[in-house]
Amino acid sequence: MHILADYPPPRSWDQFEELCADVFQSSWQDPTMVRHGRAGQRQNGVDIVGRNGAIYPIGLQCKRRSRWPVARLTAKQINEEVLAAQKFRPKLKAFYILTTAPDDTTLQSHVRKINDSQPFEVVLLGWSEILRRALKDPQIADKHFGAKGSASRSPLLGTWHTTQGQLEKNSTELSLDFQELWEDFQDWPNGHIVIRDHETDNLIQKIAALGEGPHSKERRKERLALRQQLRVLRRREEVAQEGVARMCTMNELRTYLYRVKEPKLAALCISEFINEQMAAPGSRAIAHGRALRLSPPDNMRDSRLSANLDDWALKSIEIIKAKRVEMFNNPLTTTVDELPDDVFAQVAFPRIMRGILEELSDEMRTPAPTLMAEGWFNIGQWNLEIA
Repeated sequence: MHILADYPPPRSWDQFEELCADVFQSSWQDPTMVRHGRAGQRQNGVDIVGRNGAIYPIGLQCKRRSRWPVARLTAKQINEEVLAAQKFRPKLKAFYILTTAPDDTTLQSHVRKINDSQPFEVVLLGWSEILRRALKDPQIADKHFGAKGSASRSPLLGTWHTTQGQLEKNSTELSLDFQELWEDFQDWPNGHIVIRDHETDNLIQKIAALGEGPHSKERRKERLALRQQLRVLRRREEVAQEGVARMCTMNELRTYLYRVKEPKLAALCISEFINEQMAAPGSRAIAHGRALRLSPPDNMRDSRLSANLDDWALKSIEIIKAKRVEMFNNPLTTTVDELPDDVFAQVAFPRIMRGILEELSDEMRTPAPTLMAEGWFNIGQWNLEIA
């Protein structure tokens, strides 16, 4: 059983938006609910668009402020949000303002006055009411707050979005977010992260639209193709989530990234892994001719991985080799740690991490102790050659 007083607001606005989407998708039984644009884009006051039975569209605004969580909301801010929502197209039938601020009877009274003159219903929900609704659904409560009374509590520690396979974070955000996530995983080793591409929401909406109206053979075929695309995309999201979680919880990976590599480089490593994993097959240009051949330090099973080298990567390697020959009379490029930082982060690390996940997958089922004995998690000591 979940206790209301146990749970403060989510740690970030992204997590709050994820919670709100889950709450209303469950309450309204709306599989077509989608996020409207990306954070920071002009959205006419609307973050999420949903349907409650025949009532569509309904706009949800997850109140975001520069200081998080939102502790106070004003009547002026409500007026501004409602005015912006009036410009949304198609015209809204209802508009929900969702905030981590406490429930406020004065503001509720203000909203009732607004509704006397609005073309759509305005609803204001504070943190206590949102939390009450979240805890009514055990799956949502377990996802966001962990299973109460269970040794395997798994609260949601972060929600990251990608657009066309690219993570929506700049380098400064990445560095801070990854460091915070590492610390969060120390407090909650069984926690989890959600990584989702906006195309997932688009596909869900298209599939739902094709499910309405006449079920012609052509519409059924189109809907089936979209469902297959969605399944592939969700699998890529699951692998990206597993990879980030392992980087934060496996001691060898966490120590290497968090202690050996400086935070900005570690953030680049993880973001490039996510970008590579989330990219659609064939969406990245393939270099012809040269590749990075990689093998674990104690290669008892003769395991080998290969990563294509673009012209920029080859040039970066040649430059650092020339400098080392000049300084040490030796190119010193036989292990991954000796690669230039950009090639390490954007080529070698993502490929090795993907190889680890492939070995641990249900298809291969290589025991983690076997990988440990072969040095798979000693990423910096992987052997390399350019072929």
